[in-house]
Amino acid sequence: MNAKKTEQLGLVPEEELRQRPQFATTLANGLELLRCFSAAEPSLGNKELSDYLGISRPTIARLTYTLCNLGYLVQNPETKKYSLGPAVLTLSYPLLTQLTLRQLAAHDMVELSRFAKGPVSIGMRERLQVVYVEMVHDKDYNDARPDIGVTRPLLNTAIGRALLYRHPENERQILFERLQAEYPDAWQQHKAGVFSAMEQVREKGFCTSYGNWRVGFYGVSVPLCYKFGTNYLAINLTISAYDNEKDYVERVLGPKLLRLVQDLDSRLGV
Repeated sequence: MNAKKTEQLGLVPEEELRQRPQFATTLANGLELLRCFSAAEPSLGNKELSDYLGISRPTIARLTYTLCNLGYLVQNPETKKYSLGPAVLTLSYPLLTQLTLRQLAAHDMVELSRFAKGPVSIGMRERLQVVYVEMVHDKDYNDARPDIGVTRPLLNTAIGRALLYRHPENERQILFERLQAEYPDAWQQHKAGVFSAMEQVREKGFCTSYGNWRVGFYGVSVPLCYKFGTNYLAINLTISAYDNEKDYVERVLGPKLLRLVQDLDSRLGV
């Protein structure tokens, strides 16, 4: 049962997956190559990709050639380096259009963002991280401002902890085991905060993270009862630690976010 549930959660270790006869290694390598690109490293060459993935340069060259011709990569003719192409965006569009929650929550998220002066985001779990599927922000600049597709860790963010709470107990235990195996140092550092967040959601309906992700920022998050298919979701508010006291977060912002989510769940018929 645990093995089947681990597979359903997308948490089978890669080394184990690659030993299975059903596993398409070439497809996996191509997708992992696309995941190498980030905001910090938007352009990469064949050598860098080979080093990151531990795959031979001739194989990388075949993958980049294929992905370029399909529109998923573009090559700079001067540097010969690659960056993501517009075809990548077409993969996410069908998912985002099905998330009617985004449109339904938009007005309330904007109002809360203006009130709190910080970004409000919707996220779901993607393997052992959080991926944002919607965000709004106050006009004032905030260094923590995320965007759609941005990822955050599960262990030390309020939204990650809210999503961990939202999973049923048997799934949560599998997630804890995988997090401990994949990130042993981070697990030791943040496990007390994770368990505290579980209790906080049970008692107050929301959980907080005070500088655990980035010093200078507070996070507060509420899990939704509503599910998108098999995916659990949570809504998160990030604010400046220098402009807000923890008591204010617990007394005002947490309850306001909770009311937003409760109203949203009600409108969604949950």
